[in-house]
Amino acid sequence: MDTYGNLAARCADILRQETALLERLGSAQESVRRAAFARDWSNMDSLLACLDEYGNSFELLEAERVRIFSELGDGSKNSGSFYAIAARLESPQRKELTELYRRLKLDTLKVRLANDALSSYLNAARATLSGFLDAAFPDRRGRIYSRRGAAVHAEMRSIVIDRSF
Repeated sequence: MDTYGNLAARCADILRQETALLERLGSAQESVRRAAFARDWSNMDSLLACLDEYGNSFELLEAERVRIFSELGDGSKNSGSFYAIAARLESPQRKELTELYRRLKLDTLKVRLANDALSSYLNAARATLSGFLDAAFPDRRGRIYSRRGAAVHAEMRSIVIDRSF
């Protein structure tokens, strides 16, 4: 197999790895969604750390794929385009590579949509909680205080309530 074919085979391998990683990321993201809906915060840190690890691994694979695309390119304006590269491959290899690429794009879209839906849910929950706290404690006027009594920014990113209403 020539160098071009070797690079294309390496690209196919990376596309398979990225697709497998997206499946694991989607599964972990579903676990985060279920935990958020059930308000089970006990394992949330480990779930988010897992998602972060998958994201970092995906970035490394993506950088390697981009590097291979640039090596496969011929120096023209569209040489780094996936389909311009695939057009120069033999039919069986081109078919495999384009199927892997389409699957990667579709899986990426699914993960992105699930992430957007979860983000919307969490933002709505945060807005609801903020509205409740403003209504329940009008004297604070949106201010939250630290243990030492100093006013802190009312950012609702990591508020934990240890009481049941």
